[in-house]
Amino acid sequence: MPNPLTAPSREVREQARRRADAIADGLFAHQVEGVAFLLGRRRAILADDMGLGKTRQSIIALTEAAPQGPYLVICPASIKHNWQREILAVRPDREISIVGPGPVPGSPWTGWVIVNYDILGKTIDTLSAHTWAGIVFDEAHYLKNHTSQRSRIGRKLAEAAGPDVLVHMLTGTPLTNRPRDLFVLLQLARHPMARSFLSFAKRYCAAVHNGYGWVTDGASNLDELRMQLHGLMLRRTKDDVLDLPPKVRTWLPVDIPEGTARKESRKVLELLMHDAEAKRTGGTGDLRIALLQHLTRGRRKLAIAKTKHTIDLMQSMVDQGEKVLVFSCFADPVETIAGHFGAAAVTITGETPAAQRQGIVDSFQNDEQVRVLAANINAGGVGLNLTAARQVVFNDLDWVPANHWQAEDRAYRIGQTGTVNVTYLVGIGTIDSFVASVLENKASLIDAIVEGEGIVPADVLSQLEVLVSAHSPGLIDVPAAGGMEDPVDRLLREVSQSFEQKSMIAAQSRRKSGLAPDAIAKLAEALAGSAGARYRIRSGRKADVFYVLEVDGPDVTCSCPGFEYRGNCTHARRLKTALNSGQNPSDDFEPTD
Repeated sequence: MPNPLTAPSREVREQARRRADAIADGLFAHQVEGVAFLLGRRRAILADDMGLGKTRQSIIALTEAAPQGPYLVICPASIKHNWQREILAVRPDREISIVGPGPVPGSPWTGWVIVNYDILGKTIDTLSAHTWAGIVFDEAHYLKNHTSQRSRIGRKLAEAAGPDVLVHMLTGTPLTNRPRDLFVLLQLARHPMARSFLSFAKRYCAAVHNGYGWVTDGASNLDELRMQLHGLMLRRTKDDVLDLPPKVRTWLPVDIPEGTARKESRKVLELLMHDAEAKRTGGTGDLRIALLQHLTRGRRKLAIAKTKHTIDLMQSMVDQGEKVLVFSCFADPVETIAGHFGAAAVTITGETPAAQRQGIVDSFQNDEQVRVLAANINAGGVGLNLTAARQVVFNDLDWVPANHWQAEDRAYRIGQTGTVNVTYLVGIGTIDSFVASVLENKASLIDAIVEGEGIVPADVLSQLEVLVSAHSPGLIDVPAAGGMEDPVDRLLREVSQSFEQKSMIAAQSRRKSGLAPDAIAKLAEALAGSAGARYRIRSGRKADVFYVLEVDGPDVTCSCPGFEYRGNCTHARRLKTALNSGQNPSDDFEPTD
């Protein structure tokens, strides 16, 4: 229980309540509670299901707990730019540096640095030299093997940051299914149970010695483990959360390397700009045949270039126990994605005989070993019931908006009991930004009417011409030399910024869920803060010897020899069980100052 001598004053509590009201604006109730949870401890594991907004919760909690920064985010390459978008949505005044291809910024730095796991080893020395206020390990199950080089580098980085750094580990994987995968996260959290892997494995991994070494891939004492994790790890599933909308649409920006895909995108934009300029000055401006030729080549190259990011994203979803639908307009990405997942994937394309399609659908719907259905957007996007999936991914963007809505609704239909998350991958600096802008406008229109009923499919090309015409007057006449911005680059930048603003506003409006008094009260309490309690218990062997137990946020520590060695003991487990179950610890433990 909190010490009344160090409890927050009434004025502090009132200020915290006002601040909690401001933070909660635009958040779901479960997100408000998640922010409160993260603010209540220096190191924590947020293990919510995918789509529940772990990124947003972490950003808010970090900037509230350590307003001056700087902050480091370590995540998969496919979501680096999504982190940038989320940070800008919450804290638009912050500087953001994405490492790779850019370098790590020099000191002093007060903003955000985002780096992917793949290049962490190359940048560890530079990153370790910084003084971080907060570190986030996103998709933290990437570190599940505590003996791997990636995990060792992660621990080195967290240790170099010192004991006062805030550390958030975000993952949607149900960690307690394989307790050994949790150990490295306990190490990052400086949790007492991470002092000895063998001791942890014997108690929670059903460890046995087979004559050659310890086998630690089992599970034991799981109820006790969950109790021990209470206060350190917060997990909510979509079924637990009642305030989510039935469908959430996300635009995920990804890097496209220099090459044919980017060149074709630029050629399309140049033709569109010249076409618009010719029409503006009284010419015919009809370049549609050339446009369609470049569009066909460019879209296919772009779809292939994005496949790596799509697989990276889907692998994370599958690792977290999800079934995934993925759509593409082209055969190459479908084949590549299916090949990556092997026997866990099935496919439907235009070449799949109609008589076989229902069997493929049944396999995806009913076979737990089949986690992925990769389909052509036309062949797999119509007339199929695929409600086993709550994750729908579009590797590339079709030019008929209605095709997307049809494909989304393979999962979002009668029989679906959970929220459907739809993710569109958008190539940065390509024609994707234009197409995505048109699709987002159409999506908003459809959401405003009756789920798209009566909407006539429209050709995106004509709308692209309108969009380019609105942005491009006079750009053709602007010289690229002398340090002035290239017209195509300027057009890409303007449309990309416009799309980002519109999509973030749309996401924010979908996020608003009204007041959540209980959640706001928890957040206000976390913002106000309070001191922990201390107890003591008499040794069972020596009547005049007492062990002291301290409650520090989510942790309970004990001064007994067993705890000093293993990071766990009977006294600490009993006290934590009593506290978490609402019992009065004074029945067994003596409160002390």
